[in-house]
Amino acid sequence: MKKRYSGLFALILYAVLWVGGLLSYVLWDQVPDNTDWAAPVFLYLASILVLIYSGTRPGLLLLAVGVYGFVIEVIGSASGFPFGDYEYTKALGPALFDVPLALASAWIVVTAFTLFLLNVTKLDRHWWFLTGPLLMVTVDLLIEPVAAGPMNAWDWASSGEYYGVPVTNFFGWFLVSIPIFTIYSVVGSNPNRGSLISTSVIVFFIALSAINLLWGPILITLVAIAMLALPHLKKLFAEESVDDADSVSLEI
Repeated sequence: MKKRYSGLFALILYAVLWVGGLLSYVLWDQVPDNTDWAAPVFLYLASILVLIYSGTRPGLLLLAVGVYGFVIEVIGSASGFPFGDYEYTKALGPALFDVPLALASAWIVVTAFTLFLLNVTKLDRHWWFLTGPLLMVTVDLLIEPVAAGPMNAWDWASSGEYYGVPVTNFFGWFLVSIPIFTIYSVVGSNPNRGSLISTSVIVFFIALSAINLLWGPILITLVAIAMLALPHLKKLFAEESVDDADSVSLEI
């Protein structure tokens, strides 16, 4: 019973931070003073809820992804490879090796959302090693302009080609995502109800992009996801048409 109430409290607090985060940009165009804790806590809660609602096996795999992603961020921040030269600000809270701990949470959430898309669109699991990284890049195309812009979560050493973000960042995201989805293409995984939380985080960034008039990233992300899902949708509609035709034949 205590565990159930703890989960419910975490969910309510997450919802409050979700709404409050958007309202702060609508009303004040920035995060109010003395609320620097909100962004990291929002990500911590999101990842914890994803892990809780994903189930034991999917949750443990996602936790391993979070550790892997954090190590990659440490290497990337220190060396400039594979993302490019950048450094984190204090916006995402406490850091280890100059990388905010919330980045592990971010990797968990984005990976869970990508797995949700791979499962719901029924993309061939044998190709997840390719489609998974492509979807990760697609999500990053949405997040980067907001995180490096209005949120001021990190700074790039030099302004890049995509809303100030270097294109090398996206090549880096694709590269480091390949091992993750190569493993998932073998073992498979579905975050179950954890997908609802990860999707809500992506919706948060879509809304935040809209508030800041960043329509380009929204359009690019939605079109890219639609293009990846299109083959499955065509197949689904074709199967429904065959079923309808069979039903008509039986009635006749």
